Amino acid sequence: MNSRIVQIVIIFLLAFFTGVNFVVFPALGTAFTDSSLFGLSSSQFGNLFIPQVICIIISCLGAPFLVNKFGPKKVLIAGLLLMITSTGILWVLQFFMNYKSLLFPVLMVLVAFTGSGFGLSITTLNPLAASLFEKQKSSAILILNFLVGLGTSSSPLMMNLIGNVNNWMYVPASIFILVSIIFALFLLLKLEKGTFFELPKYFKIPAKLWIFFIAIVLYGFIEGTFGSFGAIILKNQGLDNNKASLGLSLFWGGIALNRLLFGIFSKNNDLSYVFLFSPLIVAGLLLILLLYPNVSLIILMMFMIGFFMGSIFPGSIGWGTVEFPTLSVLVSGFLMAANQIGTGIITNVLGNFSNQTNIIFEFLIGCMILICVLLFYLKKNSKIKEAF
Repeated sequence: MNSRIVQIVIIFLLAFFTGVNFVVFPALGTAFTDSSLFGLSSSQFGNLFIPQVICIIISCLGAPFLVNKFGPKKVLIAGLLLMITSTGILWVLQFFMNYKSLLFPVLMVLVAFTGSGFGLSITTLNPLAASLFEKQKSSAILILNFLVGLGTSSSPLMMNLIGNVNNWMYVPASIFILVSIIFALFLLLKLEKGTFFELPKYFKIPAKLWIFFIAIVLYGFIEGTFGSFGAIILKNQGLDNNKASLGLSLFWGGIALNRLLFGIFSKNNDLSYVFLFSPLIVAGLLLILLLYPNVSLIILMMFMIGFFMGSIFPGSIGWGTVEFPTLSVLVSGFLMAANQIGTGIITNVLGNFSNQTNIIFEFLIGCMILICVLLFYLKKNSKIKEAF
C-alpha cells in the first residue's frame, strides 16, 4: 500500500471525493427549502453558508502550521473526519425532521464542520500532490484541482438521480459510504512528514506572495460572481432558464477542461504565456458579452470564459509552490484563503447590483486586467518557466 503509484491513486481519489463531499449541502438546496422537509426560508438557506466560508478561510490559514507540526497525514485525517462526520450526521437528521426549530442551527454547525474539513484537506492535498511529482509540481496541482472540480460537479447530479426530493437522505448516505471507503484506504498509507512540508523556523510572508494573494482575491470575485449570480446575470442578458443553466454548465466545464489540459500539456510544453495572457483573454470575452448580448454567442462565450479562467487559480498555487519551495503548504493555504475571501466578499456585495449587468461586467473586466498586470509583474526574475 506504500508504493508511489498507490499513493498517487489514493491521494487523487481523495481530491475527487473531497470535492463531492464539499457540495453536499448546496446540492440539497431543494430539500432544505422544502416546507415539508427542512422548511428553511430563502434567507436562512443563504445564511447557511456564511460559517462555511469563514471556517474555510480560518482552516486554510491554520493548516500550514498544523501540517508543519503534525505532518500531512494527521491534518488530512482531521479534515476528512470533519467532512465525513458532517455528512453522516446530515443523513441521521432524517430521523429528527419533527424538530424543525433545531434543524437550522444543527445545519449551521454541520456546514461549519464541512468548511473546516475542506479547508484542511485541500490545503494539505495541494502540496502533497506536488511532493509526489517533484519535477511537475504545477501540473500535479492543476490535475488535482481538476478532480476536485469534477467532484463538486457530480454531487448535484446525485440529487437528479434520486428523482424525488423526499429521497434526499440517499445523497449524504452514498457520499458518506464512498468517502469512508477511500478514507479507510488512506489510513493504510504511510506518509512521511519530510522537509517538503516543514516551514522555516523564522519566516515572513514574501512580498511576491502578497501579490499572488491580491490576484487570487480578484479571481475569487470572478468565480464568486458566476458561481452565485451567474444564472441571474445570464437571464438579464436575455437567456431563458434552460439556456442560463446550460451556459453555467459550460462555464464550469470549461474551467475543468482547462485544468486537465494544462496539467497534461504543461509537462512538455511552455504554456507560461498562455497562463499570463489568460486574464486578458477573459477580459476580452467579457467585453464581447457586454457589447453583443446574442443568445447563441453568450453560451459559447461562457465556455470560453470558463476555459481561460481554469488555470489561473491552481496555476498560481503551482507557480507559488515552485517560487517558494520552503513555503509550499503556506502558499496553498494562503491562496486558498484568498479565493474564499474574494468569493465571500462578492457574494455578500453583489446582491445589491445583481440586476445591473453592465456595471458587473465592467467591474469583472477591470479585475481581469488587473490580474494580468499583477501576473506580469510577478513574472520578473521568477521561476515561471519551471511551473509551466
